[in-house]
Parts: sequence; structure tokens; C-alpha cells
Amino acid sequence: MRVVEGEYIPLIWDSRPDAYYIKGHLSHDDGIEILLDEGVIDDETEVGHAQHIYARWSMEPGENGNHHVLRDYNKPGPGRFKATMFGVGIFAKALEGE
Repeated sequence: MRVVEGEYIPLIWDSRPDAYYIKGHLSHDDGIEILLDEGVIDDETEVGHAQHIYARWSMEPGENGNHHVLRDYNKPGPGRFKATMFGVGIFAKALEGE
């Protein structure tokens, strides 16, 4: 699987999203620009600081069969790719010292 750095990862949430994810390790400003361009946030959305993580797609059983779930990790490992996460609302993480 080829990872395209800067590509927004659209996820389906049961309710409001807890976070937004973009492929690759990006700066905060570059990530925010991508989220604004994708229309997933606006100037009023409370978004936390960019967090560099590693992500992996997993299969999980559901009511209508198996579905993909994005798992996030702090360290690289088999099948994991670089991603940037932006927490939203109560999951928004501020910069150190803020």
C-alpha cells in the first residue's frame, strides 16, 4: 500500500469525530490547511495541535460483516504508516506550555 503524504483520511464516525487524520508527518499549519481545503473543519472548529503518530488499518467484525478500523500507535511497527492526528473538541491537545 502506497502512502501519499498529505492525503486526508476520511473516516465514518457514529457521532461527531474525535479526531481527523492525514497521511504522513506534517506540520500543524500544513495539516490545518489540508483540513480546511477538504471542508472538514472551518475557522470556528476547535482543533488540537498536530500529533505525529503511526496508524494501521485493521479488520473488525460488525453487524453487517467485517469493516476497516484505523488504529493509532505511538511507535512504528509492522503494517503501520506515518500519520498526523488532530484531536477535536475535548480531545484537542494544546501545545506544550499553553
